[in-house]
Amino acid sequence: MLPSVLKARLLPIILTLSYCPTALTLRAAGSKLPQWSTRNLHTSQNIYNLTVYPNNKPMLENGAAAVPPGLFNNEATGRVSPIGNFSGFDDSIEYFIALAPAPQNDPGVAFYAAEVVEFTSGCPDVAASVVYQRTGTVDPVTAELDKSKPTSTLTQIAFWKFDSSGAVLRYAAWIAATTGIEFSNVVVDHAAPAALCPVIQQRCTGGNRQYFDTLTCNTALQLKPFGSSDEAWGDDIVCRAIHLVLTQVGPEVHCPHVGPKGGEAPDNYECVDIDYSEEYFDDAALFAPPLGAVFTCGGPLLPE
Repeated sequence: MLPSVLKARLLPIILTLSYCPTALTLRAAGSKLPQWSTRNLHTSQNIYNLTVYPNNKPMLENGAAAVPPGLFNNEATGRVSPIGNFSGFDDSIEYFIALAPAPQNDPGVAFYAAEVVEFTSGCPDVAASVVYQRTGTVDPVTAELDKSKPTSTLTQIAFWKFDSSGAVLRYAAWIAATTGIEFSNVVVDHAAPAALCPVIQQRCTGGNRQYFDTLTCNTALQLKPFGSSDEAWGDDIVCRAIHLVLTQVGPEVHCPHVGPKGGEAPDNYECVDIDYSEEYFDDAALFAPPLGAVFTCGGPLLPE
């Protein structure tokens, strides 16, 4: 169990750990959407639905193998700000679904509902959505919301690129206003490694071990800055707290991320300091087509 003050410090991070809310039934309401728009909305809603507890339990237990077919293309690639860039089916599934908080983890936060408040799809392969993601304290057995405790809402804005069968091929999402109250408490910041290191040692064992023991882990992480929940891609505690969740489903991939170097060569670095101007705008490397061609109907938008 985490100290109550540390819970408050980490709560914005916990709430940020997932990027996708629940699915709602498609509103007929007399509106007649094109077939592709209906298909694309259902695809995105089905993805969102898998992040809601207890729908996310199979993914937490079995990883990408538990995801229903047809939601993500095997080559799915995208960016979720402020978390990072992700490539391939397994990578995308982990960051979209496995990061969704589960109430079994302290302090018991999970997604209990969501509202798709805006959606548009002007052509078969492109769509955009705005979602209000509801979070709160959820009973791990009954999945009922504890209404006596505070709830919170996150907004996610996303652009989607679909393949010819309606599976997500590219995505670019942004989680707005993740900072909330700004904390600056040296005592609490230094308590975070003491809370994370025992879990790191429990999950990262054998060939995945990163630290000799809990004391070594704590000493190494005490030297790292805490970081910020609105910039969760760096050599800090915030990034390692996020990737510690993912060690449940992919220890061989994510244990290096919680380690002292934040990853391993040649291309498995995540919790390292980056150049914001490069990493968040490397669209040509991430998406391949010319800038303005991925999420634009009839693109490219910009001249070559």
